[in-house]
Amino acid sequence: MLVFDAAPPPPPRALNGGCASTLAFEFSDGPHRLIVNCGGVGEAKGALPAELVFALRTTAAHSTLTLGDRNSTAIHPDGSLGRGVAEVEMSRDETAGICRVEATHDGYARRFGLVHERRLLLAPDGRQLSGEERLYPAARRRRRGDNATFQVRFHLAPSIQATITADGQGALLRVRGGPIWQFRCRGGMLAAEDSLWIDGAARPHATLQLVIAGETPAEGMTISWELKRAS
Repeated sequence: MLVFDAAPPPPPRALNGGCASTLAFEFSDGPHRLIVNCGGVGEAKGALPAELVFALRTTAAHSTLTLGDRNSTAIHPDGSLGRGVAEVEMSRDETAGICRVEATHDGYARRFGLVHERRLLLAPDGRQLSGEERLYPAARRRRRGDNATFQVRFHLAPSIQATITADGQGALLRVRGGPIWQFRCRGGMLAAEDSLWIDGAARPHATLQLVIAGETPAEGMTISWELKRAS
């Protein structure tokens, strides 16, 4: 099952506590969570420190791309959302049972002159998920002359053990009591870093995240990745 955030953030006055999570996704294999976001406090207000609650709303706390270590939509100290994603375009096709979704957002156009496009392709049997992150110049925006760092994050469920391959381009994901998945990427170096997942009762669990990192030139670039069930 694939869940994809393909809508702009809510207007500042519509929801207090909205997240900078545009184009983030979650992915599960039957009862086994694979890719998650870091979660939130839900109805358990006051259960977590305010600093952590703020961090859970950031783009880096979600399984998507960050550019220049910035949020795709600004989060103000008072909790309201600021400038960033104003427009999201999305298309979906399910020809021959293959689910294809393409979506773009303009959250980095003002600061970096780049649009983020995410393409996801889910096989009919659900055993393979392919993704592509494309950064390209925004129309009518001045491009920056220097390179910008990027990170594509895949927060893993607490039940997953990740082993990075020697070439830094892949990982083996072992689900406790479940299947094995293979991860491969191109366009950046892959690493496993610490992460955190908050469950429905606002309890924190230590976990890992896969991070594809690198630099993009002013004209943009493409990062591709693939999740494939091995057993």
